[in-house]
Amino acid sequence: MGPGILIIVFKGIGDVLLTTPLLRALKNGMPDSRLYFLTRRPSRGILENNPRLSGVFYREDRPLGAIRRAGIDISLDFMRSTSSGFYALFSGAKKRLAFRYPAGRLFHNIMPVKREGAGYTVYDRLQLLEPLGIPHDGHSPELSFGPGNAARAQAFLDGAGIPPGAFTVTLDITSPREHRRWAPANFARLADSLAAGFGARVIFLWGPGELDYVKAAMAASSEKHLLCPDFDLLDLAALLKRSSLHVGTSSAPMHIAVSQGTPTFTVYAPENSPASWSPPGPQHAWAQGDLAALSFDAVWARLGAHAASLRGSAR
Repeated sequence: MGPGILIIVFKGIGDVLLTTPLLRALKNGMPDSRLYFLTRRPSRGILENNPRLSGVFYREDRPLGAIRRAGIDISLDFMRSTSSGFYALFSGAKKRLAFRYPAGRLFHNIMPVKREGAGYTVYDRLQLLEPLGIPHDGHSPELSFGPGNAARAQAFLDGAGIPPGAFTVTLDITSPREHRRWAPANFARLADSLAAGFGARVIFLWGPGELDYVKAAMAASSEKHLLCPDFDLLDLAALLKRSSLHVGTSSAPMHIAVSQGTPTFTVYAPENSPASWSPPGPQHAWAQGDLAALSFDAVWARLGAHAASLRGSAR
């Protein structure tokens, strides 16, 4: 039986998704390994269909007993916290890796210093494989969905009269962090401009507790746009795979779009680095500024150029 490896990420859905290239590298480098993930329940959809995983543990379930029974030999802790360190220490792992931090020696015995300036955050995470001598094969995150998810996304598109090949744009105007939210009226204008300038069919996305906020933005639009159904994460992934472009804040739907090979355009607050959170390559573009002062015209100039480039490359 191959070594059991536990990856620990308690943060949000996007953070879990951005760790999936590490799973691919581990499985490629150690084909007989058994990979396990410790996270929180909101990230379940990100991991449940991942063929590289032998199991997923959820912190809400108090899973230490199950973790120990899995036979863990190596742990990789990306949280660098007391609680995550506890799980690493008592998992039974002989090799316990985390990037160096002041209290880390209480829990971990392999602690490389994370190099700054690696660029896209996935490359930051992949550095933790270096003490194990495992190379990686790139930064692309992975998210698998099933036939049922694809069928629900297709049924929505068919019901909206969107044929294959139409220029379809998903729009995510929300964020759990207030400083990442640009004015909803500005996003409404972006939707109108995409429809008028590129014939785009624009689909407004929403999640739990966001429906009224999104509907208010749609009401400010001059054009008629579409509201996404009450999709779960995997339905959303299937829809994003069919989209021509995803536009919005720096949040989980943007990372899901990247996992499906869909181009993105992201509006960033000053606190968030586009170099860290947008993947490299011409498919992905962005605008950044103080969101209280960032003008519609400045964002549209960049988004319009990106959309034109994508439309040109599709011809």
